[in-house]
Amino acid sequence: MGKHSRRKSGYLPKVAAGAAPVALLFAAPATALASPAELTLPLDHRADSTFGRDVSTTGEDDSSVVRETVTATRHDFLAKEIAGAVLANDFTESMTATREEQQTETSAASQEFEALTRTGRHTLRLGQVRAVTANNQRLGQADARDLSFAPLGGSAGRRIGLGEGTNHGVWLTDGVDVLSQNAEQLDTGLHGSFAGDLQGALSARRSSGQAVDLGRLGAVGMTSEQHATGQLTGVLDLGQKHEAGGQLGPAWGLVKTSQSLGPAGPEGSIRGDLGVDHVVHAEGGTTSVRGTLDRSASLSVLDRPAFGL
Repeated sequence: MGKHSRRKSGYLPKVAAGAAPVALLFAAPATALASPAELTLPLDHRADSTFGRDVSTTGEDDSSVVRETVTATRHDFLAKEIAGAVLANDFTESMTATREEQQTETSAASQEFEALTRTGRHTLRLGQVRAVTANNQRLGQADARDLSFAPLGGSAGRRIGLGEGTNHGVWLTDGVDVLSQNAEQLDTGLHGSFAGDLQGALSARRSSGQAVDLGRLGAVGMTSEQHATGQLTGVLDLGQKHEAGGQLGPAWGLVKTSQSLGPAGPEGSIRGDLGVDHVVHAEGGTTSVRGTLDRSASLSVLDRPAFGL
């Protein structure tokens, strides 16, 4: 009873809302330190790009497969020291396209996929203090088609997805840091067949996490996740999860909540855990599934059970 795990410095809870406030902690210094007279050469500037294309063909008996992959990347890095502070910008952009075609005497199928990714990282370092902000964007699409001659039939589908994420961090002295991350994802797609069947769906997801590490004193953090999925058939799935906790010296606390609405009906839960090492430990929770409640609770004092439900 009363046991808990201590986190390492710089740990951000894993559940990927609101990363912008943390960015304000270090967005201003970069502009404030720079004056027109200081923005002079030399600069540490590196840029490079790559391009690749690979095509392969295989055949066996009465079937053949053709695969093609095209990749292109561009990388740009710029760094400058201004008034004792080091500023660095790192930017990468990449494109990937793949195509695969399969053919036999009685069928043919093809798949295509394209994706574009952009990432940026901006760093400010002043002595032992470091601030970093990073962002990424992703856009992708995919097509699939198949045709059968015996029996006659076929189908086609198309998917499109885009996503964006941000990460912010400030590292101070003595193991003190502030971290934040945020991500959004949107996907949609359609699939139809010669028989007249049409299926489609739209999915959206958002996640975030924030943490403050106070060095030897402890740390606090919170995470959040929401999702929504809808289909042309009328099926709807909604849900959200939240978690907040912290550790200050020998004391710790954690609260988790979740709510969802799906084809089976509404569900939800809340659970808490609070204690002080070897002194007191209390935990409890409530779960609701389609209107049915299930509760649990326990309390221990000086590592001895005192109450249970």
